Amino acid sequence: MTASNPGPENSLTFLYYFGTSTLITLGLASVVLKLSPMSAIPNQLGLAMGLVGGCLGLYFNRSITLKQPIKGHKVFLNQISQPLAELGFTQVDDDSLAADIVMYSRSKLRGLLSG
Repeated sequence: MTASNPGPENSLTFLYYFGTSTLITLGLASVVLKLSPMSAIPNQLGLAMGLVGGCLGLYFNRSITLKQPIKGHKVFLNQISQPLAELGFTQVDDDSLAADIVMYSRSKLRGLLSG
């Protein structure tokens, strides 16, 4: 099994969380401190919190592409279960799905924060 991460997924994830955290912090800091959003202190706080938010978002919502040759359905499920469990995914038991479809989802808080 090979794990790779081609493409811009990580940079886009970081930029999303960085931008969102920066704007929210900038807005809150300017209101709470009663300063202009263009002054130095709200901007510095926004950039600092943006870096923290971007790094945390990247850590918890990173993208990994797994490439696995499939020899059989059961063998594949046995091989893929461990890497998905390490990433925080659990198998969903849904009776409405067809018998050959297996769905995994993140649990609890990670599922709410996943994109």
